[in-house]
Amino acid sequence: MIFVEKSALGLPLTAFLEREGADMTVIDDGFPVEDKKSNIVLTARKDNFVHPCPGTGIYRCCNYHVADIMQGCPFDCAYCILQAYLPHRHIRVSADTAAVREAILAAVKNGKRRVGTGELSDSLALDGLVPLSRILMPVAAETDNIQFEFKTKSDRVENLLAMRPVNAVVSWSLNPQEIIDKEEPLTAPLARRLEAARACSRHGYKLGFHFDPLIMTENFRELYSGLIERLTDSVEESSVEFISVSTFRCPAELLDCIRRRKTPSSLLLGDFIRGLDGKARYFKAVRVEMLRFVLESLRKRWKKVFIYFCMEHESLWDKLLAGDPGDRESFEALFPFYSPRIIS
Repeated sequence: MIFVEKSALGLPLTAFLEREGADMTVIDDGFPVEDKKSNIVLTARKDNFVHPCPGTGIYRCCNYHVADIMQGCPFDCAYCILQAYLPHRHIRVSADTAAVREAILAAVKNGKRRVGTGELSDSLALDGLVPLSRILMPVAAETDNIQFEFKTKSDRVENLLAMRPVNAVVSWSLNPQEIIDKEEPLTAPLARRLEAARACSRHGYKLGFHFDPLIMTENFRELYSGLIERLTDSVEESSVEFISVSTFRCPAELLDCIRRRKTPSSLLLGDFIRGLDGKARYFKAVRVEMLRFVLESLRKRWKKVFIYFCMEHESLWDKLLAGDPGDRESFEALFPFYSPRIIS
């Protein structure tokens, strides 16, 4: 159900949904709606909409920027940081999309920048109810300084397929279906994610894929080799802009959330250490094994696609990739958006 706080009446997103005939209920600001994932609240919230993705100087992080318009996600992934970060389960959306547009254009005014919406929500999971893609794609088309990323675990690409792909990447977080079944409730099955990726590629979109988080299981190699085979059989390498790879890590409070879940998670079967950033991580030798296997498996099939580690230590870059990528700005400059690669 969509609720609209009174202060959000007349704001651009509210007016847009009214024109679309959306069924909305007006409530007083701060009215305590039932706190469940199926409830969406449009607010007049103004915020620092566009900002650098949170990171740390200890582990290598690129200079990706996030546009926080929606807070909350209809999916229920066991490892989702929102369980520990957000004080609510319902979904809150800023209706002031004009201010969002201004923030995005200001962020790219003086140079190129990659921006996306997949930090505090899934970019496309609710695109049938609150079609933010139809508002954000035209913003991305206004300037060639931007590469806008729609990051998802859904297959909701209908709106994207009805628009011209300009300055946009559509990316999917991927895991083997066995892990999706156990750890990613309510998300689209792997087959539907890959089918949506194929459709977007045929329509002209560039694609991205995130092998993040890699989750250790007894049959890790079998599961992830099967995943990589399905991915590389489904889409052409030439359509892929980047692939990120990283292992499961989380703050201690998220482990507590995982322990309280109704369905037991295989994440709790792993052995963890306290990382340099205070987060629980697999032992370094285990991370090296996981990263090396996925990296080598991808490289056997795709020779040229840009692959990077997300929030991993420089020593792992030195051991497994082409050396330490350096600080945020140096790391960011490696992306194809700044130095296009030709894949034949």
